[in-house]
Amino acid sequence: MRESIDEAAANWAMRHPLDAHQQAALDAWLAQDRLHAGALLRAQAALALAEEALVADAGPEHGSHWTRRRWMAAGVGGAMAAAIAGMVGFSRWTGEHIATERGEIRRLPLEDGSVATIDSGSDLRVALDEESRRVTLARGQAWFQVAKDRRRPFIVDAGIAQARAIGTAFSVSRTENGVQIAVTEGIVATWARNGAGAMTILRAGDFATFERGALVPATGNSPQAIERSLAWRAGEIALEGDTLSDAIARFNRYNKQQLVLSDPSLANEKLVGLFRIDNPAGFARTLAISLDISVSMTAEEIRLSRKKIAGS
Repeated sequence: MRESIDEAAANWAMRHPLDAHQQAALDAWLAQDRLHAGALLRAQAALALAEEALVADAGPEHGSHWTRRRWMAAGVGGAMAAAIAGMVGFSRWTGEHIATERGEIRRLPLEDGSVATIDSGSDLRVALDEESRRVTLARGQAWFQVAKDRRRPFIVDAGIAQARAIGTAFSVSRTENGVQIAVTEGIVATWARNGAGAMTILRAGDFATFERGALVPATGNSPQAIERSLAWRAGEIALEGDTLSDAIARFNRYNKQQLVLSDPSLANEKLVGLFRIDNPAGFARTLAISLDISVSMTAEEIRLSRKKIAGS
């Protein structure tokens, strides 16, 4: 019950300012249940606080004044000080559906001037309207270059975590284990979908990792690591001390010809280099030289193992 109330409250919060007909509908919704007013205040407080952080660098004439005017016009001037109970996702919104196959990396220009670069094996929906821009990432990873539009926030729903921006560049990665958000330019606000904690504000070079059940993410700052992790945008895999097992998992994400590690003792070998994402055979040949291992290939797989010592 609470989830449906919070979702409706979030949708109402995004609609301000309202015309007379919409205001009458909101008043009717508020009168239905005493819980509705509190849910609306929480949603408006969350959006207002995020807006303050996201436009702070734009200067007082374009930033906080606009935010205060917007929410005071909605009659919730005191709501900015309210505790944030977390905002719900936007799973009811539907729009353009994009799914990439294994090995497919797609650059998708959006109607608002933003660009989404979508990684292999990803699934997302895009919904753009006059009030907001919303993306639902069901799986995989995407990097967003967001066109500036302070009247229409850009929101990514990745299930257990949400991210909100105005004009910036950031990536969102969603796996079975959790969600990671990394910022390459500007500022992004992020929060756990069902959490009760405050929003986390990320700036360029910052990342936040959400695990299931966690109310707040683990955060850090590592611009170089973020850039390496996004090398897939250029069709490359960048390794800097990564283990062989991790590298194999990354190559197998993009290729039908799968790398197979026959000898588990090789799993933690550390690697450095830049490799073409669609050339696992070339990667294996490099390993044969650098690690002095045996490589055997078929059309379906490339097996890696230690060379047998004569007489053993």
